[in-house]
Amino acid sequence: MNRSDRVREAQSGNHAAFLALIEEQQDRLRRIAYYYVRQDMDAEDVVHEAIYKALVGLPKLKQPQFFATWLTRIVINCALTALDKRQRLVPDDSRAAERQPALVPDPDDRLDLRSAVRQLEPKQRQVITFKYWHDMTIEEIAVLLRKPIGTVKTILHRGLKELRKRYDNPDEPAGSSLSPSAGASELSGEEALQHKLAELKLRTEELFDIPEAYELTIADYHEDKREGGRAMFVWTKAGEDPIWSKSGKDSGLSVELNAQGDLVEYTIDVEEAASDLPELSVEQLRLKAEKFVLDHYPGALKPFSLTRTKSADSGTLFFYEQEIMGLPLPLSGFRVKVHRSGIVSDFRYFGRQTKPKVPEFIVPKERLLRQISDTAKLDLRLDFLHKSVDDTEKDELRLVYEPRTRWMLFRADGTEEAREAADEDTESEEPAIWLPVPERPAVEAPAVQTAQDAQELLGIDPDRYELLREVEMDDRMTGIVWRRRDWQPMSSEDRSLDAFFRQRSEETLKAKIDPVGGRLVSFIRFEEEAPGELRLSREECLDIALRFLDRMSPGLAPFLQLRQQEEVSDSDREHFDFRIGKQGVWLELEHIRISVNKTSGQIGHVTGPSVDPAQLRAVEVTPLMDEAEARRIYAEALDLKLGWETDYSANGKRRRYRLMYRLVHKEKGREIRWIDARTGELICSKLD
Repeated sequence: MNRSDRVREAQSGNHAAFLALIEEQQDRLRRIAYYYVRQDMDAEDVVHEAIYKALVGLPKLKQPQFFATWLTRIVINCALTALDKRQRLVPDDSRAAERQPALVPDPDDRLDLRSAVRQLEPKQRQVITFKYWHDMTIEEIAVLLRKPIGTVKTILHRGLKELRKRYDNPDEPAGSSLSPSAGASELSGEEALQHKLAELKLRTEELFDIPEAYELTIADYHEDKREGGRAMFVWTKAGEDPIWSKSGKDSGLSVELNAQGDLVEYTIDVEEAASDLPELSVEQLRLKAEKFVLDHYPGALKPFSLTRTKSADSGTLFFYEQEIMGLPLPLSGFRVKVHRSGIVSDFRYFGRQTKPKVPEFIVPKERLLRQISDTAKLDLRLDFLHKSVDDTEKDELRLVYEPRTRWMLFRADGTEEAREAADEDTESEEPAIWLPVPERPAVEAPAVQTAQDAQELLGIDPDRYELLREVEMDDRMTGIVWRRRDWQPMSSEDRSLDAFFRQRSEETLKAKIDPVGGRLVSFIRFEEEAPGELRLSREECLDIALRFLDRMSPGLAPFLQLRQQEEVSDSDREHFDFRIGKQGVWLELEHIRISVNKTSGQIGHVTGPSVDPAQLRAVEVTPLMDEAEARRIYAEALDLKLGWETDYSANGKRRRYRLMYRLVHKEKGREIRWIDARTGELICSKLD
């Protein structure tokens, strides 16, 4: 059975076929996810969310031959969504290109293929990466990027042409510099990879003293003849979880090197080790940061300037960037985080970028501000404000106006306007129809505060599943994992990233709960479910989902609307999507999703709300000012901030920049996110 046949089987409701498709693709999915989010925990969540979205959307896939392409786009979208939550950026394709790892110069400025690819214009780098790293065809790339086949071919041709300029022999662009290691040419591919991995592990141990209490958890290397390679090593303190470790505990360290052994990224937990050390001044911490950088990149302080410092957790972040006109270039230089004790706990190197052209004329910002003030549009909505990223004293649900101009940039030379637009919804082709949720009698439901509470709510059979982990991830979140008792582990010698995720996910059930709020946050199954004897209709599955929702979040149903979806007769699951709001004002990006197995009646996946019924009952949804008044308040506080932004319209072998204006608060210098619709308060981002 080929892949297209297996896709059709999965579309007809064969869950085993779907799991076989995921098994075939999972290594690639994990690498793509990690390629974007660069953190193990986020990569795991991205893959899990993508698998669920693929399961929900599979019946809509009209061309089974493009399953891998379609799945890749879902993973990328989920990864960008994860980055948006972390960085508060807009997920569009240009941002996707920007988020790819930046150029890391090699010693003595030698350019191998890996670094040459990094220097390509983002569109070229993206196409070459998909074709030669992810083994995608031109047609698949065209579908993925939503571009004509001819355009993709042109981008690929120009990218390869730029690469060939760097090599003496245009027919062998990779040269010998990408061989896994000197003297390894006689080895098989797998042996050469392991040889290179061992070589880079030794290099890592030369660079850093690995604590004796730490054991190697992940040792992963990926390389091909066109992309080059990266090695990632993670050491974990015995007994600690490398992903779900509680803040404040020293659980491990991670190191990433390029193929030449240069340090790209370094992170270590130091809170416990540094607890008895004296606190240093910011100036002393800066000197520690610079010494660390010079140990790894001699001369790195010459092309880069200290542009800003930022207090973060128990330390200080120092940003050294390349400056033009006194303005920093994005993704240039390096950043270092130093614990208050003087121990470097985080490092990321980006490198030097090509000097951009300074425009001959810069439009006066007053002219642009008048134009924006006259044309700005605002949308009334509910939004949950987080004190960690929003300039507010507490986490709370509020009625706000959101400016549509929030994500706009303006050319400093006045030639054009550039808008950052949100990514398209790839799962639905038609506007959604939302239906009221049937009224149901109120029920009493116990709070979910422990693994036992979650197990009872979800109906998990303790005879079939054992509790594997219950970990406090932070003060508000606990992660729980159950695994089937008949699961057989794989070889303990395999420490690849793929083996790590397999070890954590195969035949598991995973949940997150908020013990303080007493609620289930999310749940998903990673197992091949044996078909049951039931044949439930969509209405019967909806009744199960609503009864579960009543127990999960009592009193929430009056604030929900159900997305209208047709029953899929040839699938073994029914999926239900609810939006949350009050009196016609809806929470943005806040949905509840529940799936039910039609053959067993079991809950398969849950994405819970971040708000509770009490908050929804308390929030006022009648604005005390109209849009015009909110627009006036917004316009009076606006200013434009000049800065360099990556230029994705230019063709070239290196990253290009344009001088742009960004909208900010005139006094705080930060983005204005919302205007409170009842008080007129301007709510800014806490992030620079």
